Amino acid sequence: MLGYIVVRISARGKRSEPSLRNGAPMGMDVNAERPTDPPAEGSIDRDDSRCAAGSARHIATVGLHSSASTWVFNVLRELLIASFTETQITSCYADQLQQLPPEHLLTRRHLLVKSHHGSDELHQWLDARGFRFVLSIRDPRDAAVSMAQRFKTPLAFAAGWINDDCQRIMRLAPSSTLLFRYETRFFDQVDTVEQLAGHFDLAVVPSVMQSIFDRYRTDAVRDFALGLKDRSGADLRKIGQFVMDKVTQVTEIHIGDTRSGKWRELRPAMQARLTEIYAPFMERFGY
Repeated sequence: MLGYIVVRISARGKRSEPSLRNGAPMGMDVNAERPTDPPAEGSIDRDDSRCAAGSARHIATVGLHSSASTWVFNVLRELLIASFTETQITSCYADQLQQLPPEHLLTRRHLLVKSHHGSDELHQWLDARGFRFVLSIRDPRDAAVSMAQRFKTPLAFAAGWINDDCQRIMRLAPSSTLLFRYETRFFDQVDTVEQLAGHFDLAVVPSVMQSIFDRYRTDAVRDFALGLKDRSGADLRKIGQFVMDKVTQVTEIHIGDTRSGKWRELRPAMQARLTEIYAPFMERFGY
């Protein structure tokens, strides 16, 4: 069994809200076999936790929708750019192989892929290339409520999206060395940026890490997201009725109220149904 050490995270840093850009959604098999030995939150595998200084970084960020997975993706994207320059990096979102960028962009030395429910074919592709996984999780009942509220979709649909995410996270947990739990508010803590940089041996000075953290503070991302509907250009795309920035993967309704425990405001029957659906995941991760 792999050994893990817990890295405790504390908040610090001054408030600043510069521009976000820096140059540059069914069902889970509730009888699925339980994986064993997930990483603890913010933990690092002692035996194989770091990349060699000169090695390529192939990183996949996988999270439940509404678990601050986009924050993890963007912080890593900017850390990679700060370490190696943008021309050496390809970053993208993909749940299917056909969503990957053109082959010539995949020959770049450093690759960063953001994903949610994924697919067997994509996982095989990532595994064959030695991708390292960073996971983000949240109480799936809250994640489902958040998705329904922000995307103005029936809760049953949103619950299905989250079910797919849960299934994948449960499969990946034993092979991942870094996991973040939404309820710890890791995205409000500059130490998380430092932890990600250290975990992947990214040589970034503290002032740049602070700047990256400031760009992805909740209020800064909310302001950036709200401004997307007034922009136009090739760096935008439509996701249903909403606008999304293709580089950051931020949508115009990206930030909700960030509260935990809002599933308790549902009718008792719906609370019970969500708890039943997500029982394997909740037991697995202590919810």
